[in-house]
Amino acid sequence: MMKNKEFNHVLGRQIKRAREEKGITQEELASRMNVNSQNISSYERGERCPSLFWMNRLYEALGIDASTFTEDLYQKLNSVALSPNITIINPVSNNPIIENPIPDKPVSDSPVSAEEI
Repeated sequence: MMKNKEFNHVLGRQIKRAREEKGITQEELASRMNVNSQNISSYERGERCPSLFWMNRLYEALGIDASTFTEDLYQKLNSVALSPNITIINPVSNNPIIENPIPDKPVSDSPVSAEEI
């Protein structure tokens, strides 16, 4: 069962990966989002989970598509056991994601630990 801490860790790794793919530092991302770099660091380490408001600011600051980021995150989360107390919300439609949002792309049958993501 995935706990909130594990969810935050997976989300943080995804945020860090997206930032690094754009080739920017935590400080530059923080400046673009109008927050301090400690916030970015705590998100990436999984210590805090950004709200939907801050996730939208993140998408804008990185110039990334919210639905693509969410689909990638969902696939990673789908590879580990989720707690029934966690509901993943699609930030584009604001609806809960109940099934694989990409039906033509198979989700791995083999479990992956949060550390591997």
